[in-house]
Amino acid sequence: MVDVDSVLLSVQERDKWRRRMELLERSLDEVRERRRRLEARLRRTKKELSRLRVTVDAVHDLTRAPLPGEVTSAPRSAPIR
Repeated sequence: MVDVDSVLLSVQERDKWRRRMELLERSLDEVRERRRRLEARLRRTKKELSRLRVTVDAVHDLTRAPLPGEVTSAPRSAPIR
């Protein structure tokens, strides 16, 4: 004969674990979504840093004083009066 109490406890235990599993799956989805957003943000930041590096290098090249004996084709600025 089937014990109704044990069957009921078994069903309750199964439902408890099912709810826990659903909660964990939702949490995992949230973590994956957050990771996707952070990876996109990291890619944008890397692109921005790369552009900034190019700009800094260009400015540095323009402001660098020529070395003694160095021939440059850059125009000299007018003297300050």
